[in-house]
Amino acid sequence: MIVLYAVSAEDWPLFKKDISNSGISSDQIPDDPIILWSADIQRMETTPTVSSSMVYALAGNGSVSAFDKETGDLKWRSHLDGWVYQMSPLASSGDKIFAATDSGQLAAIDSLNGRVLWKQNLTDNRFESPLNYIDGRLYLGEGGAYGPGKKRFFCLFENGTECWNITRETKGYQWCGAAVAGNYLVFGRNEGIILSVNRSSGEVADELNLNDSTRLSFSRDTPGRVRASATFHDGYIYTTSELSAQEGSAWKIGLNPDTGRFEDRGWSSPAGFSTSTPSVYNGRVYLGVGEHGHPGALVCLNGSSGEMIWSYPVEAGVKSSPSISIASELPRILFTTAQVNGSIYCLEDSGAAPKLLWMLNPPDSGYLLAGLAISDGRLYFGTEGDQHYGKLYCLGEAGREEGWPQFHFNPQHVGWSSSSAPRSNQTAWISDDIGAQAGSSVSVAEGKAFVNCITNITCLDQKSGEVLWITPFNDSGDFAFGFTPVYSQGRVFFTSDKTYCLNASDGSEVWSFAQPTLKYAIDGSPTIVDGRVVVSDWDGHHYYCLDEETGEELWNFAVVGNAQSTPAIDQGKVVFGGWDWGMGGNIYCLDLEDGHEIWNLTAENSPCGSATINNSTVYMATYNFEEDGDLLALSLEDGSVLWKVKTSPTDSTPAIFGDRIYLCSGCEGFHRLITSCFNATNGELIWETPVGENIGDWRCSPVYADGLLFAGRPEFIDYAGTFALNATTGDVVWSYPEGGSSPSLADGMLFTIGGGRVYAFSDDPSLEKL
Repeated sequence: MIVLYAVSAEDWPLFKKDISNSGISSDQIPDDPIILWSADIQRMETTPTVSSSMVYALAGNGSVSAFDKETGDLKWRSHLDGWVYQMSPLASSGDKIFAATDSGQLAAIDSLNGRVLWKQNLTDNRFESPLNYIDGRLYLGEGGAYGPGKKRFFCLFENGTECWNITRETKGYQWCGAAVAGNYLVFGRNEGIILSVNRSSGEVADELNLNDSTRLSFSRDTPGRVRASATFHDGYIYTTSELSAQEGSAWKIGLNPDTGRFEDRGWSSPAGFSTSTPSVYNGRVYLGVGEHGHPGALVCLNGSSGEMIWSYPVEAGVKSSPSISIASELPRILFTTAQVNGSIYCLEDSGAAPKLLWMLNPPDSGYLLAGLAISDGRLYFGTEGDQHYGKLYCLGEAGREEGWPQFHFNPQHVGWSSSSAPRSNQTAWISDDIGAQAGSSVSVAEGKAFVNCITNITCLDQKSGEVLWITPFNDSGDFAFGFTPVYSQGRVFFTSDKTYCLNASDGSEVWSFAQPTLKYAIDGSPTIVDGRVVVSDWDGHHYYCLDEETGEELWNFAVVGNAQSTPAIDQGKVVFGGWDWGMGGNIYCLDLEDGHEIWNLTAENSPCGSATINNSTVYMATYNFEEDGDLLALSLEDGSVLWKVKTSPTDSTPAIFGDRIYLCSGCEGFHRLITSCFNATNGELIWETPVGENIGDWRCSPVYADGLLFAGRPEFIDYAGTFALNATTGDVVWSYPEGGSSPSLADGMLFTIGGGRVYAFSDDPSLEKL
């Protein structure tokens, strides 16, 4: 009897969801997917694991990270020994996460807090096959390092002690994970051999060479290498093999559940090169074919005969294993294309031919290798760029609310939303003159819009603009004019004379922190990540890291000059500027954990604004009080300058989407006012708005959504113009004569400030007009 931990229907705890490697989920999947969130994760070659409210990911450097599956918030990160390629997907037991790395290390990690419970180095031969967790035991094989030799397939108890191992002369177990077939464990070997093993004792019940014509009537003289996991379904083992870049086979082989012996029942089908683990549903077998650098396809075979029913060709090899949702009337098959800048496909099996429901190309140019995990209506997958970069993505239904919780959207300040965007200048509502501060932006969460009104924080209903609550604060002393309120976990944060934490429901104070210098923030907003709030105090020359829950100071850091930036945070690193009037300044990078300096760069011009971090690159503009400033691209790792281009002076925070950077710049009466688009890789100018149009401003940070770029037109210290630009060409799609201060987007609505009012735009005719 197999006893498993209590797993909800929404969980995806193993490589292909369950111990038989079915890859089948009863969960719905999005009809119209958008990216709900993404997280930088160094690089990722494996399918994520989902358990309870968390999604777990193994990065190329061996680190294991846990994210809230709804919000993408990083909950913990544990570091194991790892080189650069991780081919062993994680396994979850519910309370533990198990990880095997390419360094040959196996570890158990507490799933709630990331504490490493045990770890041991088992091999020099790497681990490259999926982990399977069954009845308190772990199963996996040694990889292909150092070529052919004696390689082991392990069974270990949950505490890390060895139960048994099987040693064979082989090149190894590369992507060959095990499937449970009753009391037996079935897995393949590189040499075209599959084994059946008693999973309790480790006794080999059978070993079958796929070229053995005395055992199989459908054997093949040159079956190729087995580099896929096995799937067990209804008395049969299914797997694939690859012989050359174009050739390979799919296999269905009978297994006697009482003896563990393979039987001459089934078929082999010349489907093509495949490292894909099949999924079997309703009499059909689904698998990917195609090698890297070659065209590929998702194929559907007749489960009885192995004959091809249909093949859906795509631009690159499908090395991933398909995931299938059976929540709809017809099965929906998900897979990825193995290439740089690859895509996610969703097909519906309509019978004689498939129907493409959607295809999505994620905004980074990373390589796609692994498949997708399905959980609670969402999809999770990872990408790999170079050895220092990759992302974990969450896809969901376009109608799901996402909000705009922080300045420029998130801690990295990417400035783009997966929300749809208004295609016209139709207003949903316009607030009264509530004193909304030009230069700031509106944050949106919980169906509420939070607004800096200079002497108070005003909370408006997102859909109607109705005032829900007002909380005054001390605006005396320095003029705290530019901050954006920040939302996190039911609370609203901002910094003026103090850093305040309010209850988002009613505006009541939860805690406050008085900057020890007694100086006010100017422009700078809080940035919140991993339970930490990082704030500034302008001419107090300090940045502070506070505990999100209590407001307790965790560390502080003194800069040369004014501390004005809203900190940008990514991969445990905090980036901000310090500057003096007309004397340049420094861009700093600190460790989020303890505030120690990792690097700083002396800038020729003044880094008055805030950075954007994407793909391990820091993008930050500088202000020159006499002539042009700069847009800099820096390495997040060491601060080295990747490229630098001249631009009109600005404090604007760049927006990035895909391979493009967008920036507003210029100061009315002193410098040309423009909005520009640059190539994010080399800084080459792609387009800029005509100077006479005056679209752009040093205080306006542009935002991207749905193919549009939104920016404002200044009117001295205020704004009097909102513009939607074609993000590809820079042409004006629509405009409105009011508003324009750093826009924000949420749930298909655009929010901006001008003349003390908040303007909300939407194409939804049901929204109330005020």
